[in-house]
Amino acid sequence: MSPPALIPSLQADALAREIEQQLKEEIGAAREAAERQARATVAHARKTARTRLHEAIRQMRREGDRRLMQASAQLETQTRAAQQREAARAVAEAMPLLHKAMAARWKDTEARRRWAESVAKLCAIRLRPGQWTVTHPADWSASDQKAFAKLLGGNTGVELTFTTDKKLIAGLKVAGDQAVLDATLEGLLADERTIEGVLLQALDEGSGT
Repeated sequence: MSPPALIPSLQADALAREIEQQLKEEIGAAREAAERQARATVAHARKTARTRLHEAIRQMRREGDRRLMQASAQLETQTRAAQQREAARAVAEAMPLLHKAMAARWKDTEARRRWAESVAKLCAIRLRPGQWTVTHPADWSASDQKAFAKLLGGNTGVELTFTTDKKLIAGLKVAGDQAVLDATLEGLLADERTIEGVLLQALDEGSGT
């Protein structure tokens, strides 16, 4: 092949190599762009996944805290209810014991004297002078009555009448013209709410709570 005939062939080869080089460059650029896009997509996906994971963890913690608070409140309510039931049971058991103990105090001579002395002091404060009727149990003797009258000796204008009530177990009830001082066992324990409050306070102090 003569030199003039080689020129078109050489030109074709050069063009082919130039096209091939351009294709390689374009393919390389496209590959790099695709890889950058892929890396960016993966990074975004990881970031999104981490954000969702952290939010899920926070939600689980909030739910756990809520359930813990709910369980604590429920436990506290159950504990308080159990304590109230126990306190009510203890008071119910204590009332007969208190009744028995006060009846025993009336049977004791010295305790009965102090009981009557306290009643006499309260009568002087709360009852107006006049005709007073003192109702007492059957075991309150004539000497007890005289001692009580002596305690009221300084109250001028007071006239005493003593009457026996066989149903009374302990204590005295003094009725004036306009008021009654009930210091019998039944009268002293009539206000169950107050008595229960006193017993509950005593139980709390005894338990150290």
